Amino acid sequence: MKSAAWRFWLSTFYLVSLVLVASGCAWESSGDKPDANQADGSDGGYPPPPYGTEYGDTVEDFRIDEALCGAGTYNHRALYASDFLGNPATLFSVHAGWCTFCKQQAATMEDSLYQPYKDQGLKIVLVIFEDEQRNSDFQTLLEYACSYRERYGLTFTIAIDPGAEVMGRFFRPTEAGTPLNMLLDRNMVIRYKLEGLIPDTLEGNIESLLAEH
Repeated sequence: MKSAAWRFWLSTFYLVSLVLVASGCAWESSGDKPDANQADGSDGGYPPPPYGTEYGDTVEDFRIDEALCGAGTYNHRALYASDFLGNPATLFSVHAGWCTFCKQQAATMEDSLYQPYKDQGLKIVLVIFEDEQRNSDFQTLLEYACSYRERYGLTFTIAIDPGAEVMGRFFRPTEAGTPLNMLLDRNMVIRYKLEGLIPDTLEGNIESLLAEH
């Protein structure tokens, strides 16, 4: 009897130990799993919908192509809006090669915008969707973007969007104009947007946005 009771309690202790160990492993490993809610923006994921294209809206995680310009070489890589998530201020400036205002703005952006504010967190993406002859062929536009970069001495990101297939959604349905300047905050919310004119209030808006962080 004594031996049977001992075996009973030993078996019970063994089973309880197994349960506790299994529970402990499950608890410890749960911290290594990706949070199912991470995609909602609460833990570093991209902000959830709704998305929009106007002031105060969160932009969708769009994709364009960054131009990688070397010595006689023209490469590209995918560039997403989410690449700038968490950055204090990101300016998307959309240009066309035939646009006079675009050229005038491009000539001043390096010295008046990028250099004064880059150390405070400003990033600039200049997006070209057509060249001077209104061509939007991918390779032609890629080479043109690199020549645009060199012509104006730009050291920030330059990208292409043939035919404005992506960035075109941010233009007004009527009376749209270039350049389009759109300033996003760290949560990908549009905090400034102007098209068709060289912006004269952009610097002040950049300063105000950077001062928030």
